Amino acid sequence: MTPRPTPRILDILAEETDDLAAIAQRLDALIPEMVAHLPADGTAHLRDLQRVDALWQHLRDISRVLKTVAGLVEGEARVDVSLLLEQVRLDYFRHRLLDDPVKPHLGLRDGQPILF
Repeated sequence: MTPRPTPRILDILAEETDDLAAIAQRLDALIPEMVAHLPADGTAHLRDLQRVDALWQHLRDISRVLKTVAGLVEGEARVDVSLLLEQVRLDYFRHRLLDDPVKPHLGLRDGQPILF
């Protein structure tokens, strides 16, 4: 397999992390509506739901760090993508690591999960 530039791999990871943050942020925005429909005894785990807010913020921070590191890594540094692909289960993400740019029909790039 052809090695890929390390900065590009880091950029891809940052973009994917940012998409996950957008999904978590949308979920966080739905929580107040969901809580309003819970029965009185259904709020026992409300503090756990508040962690979604921290999740999307943490994912955004990770994305920013990855983007910064990508800018700091020398452009000639390369990564053998086959080692990364062994750890990836989702075909969409495999394509992101292999194909640059990713085929438009594979990803929405707007925080929408691709379920099937």
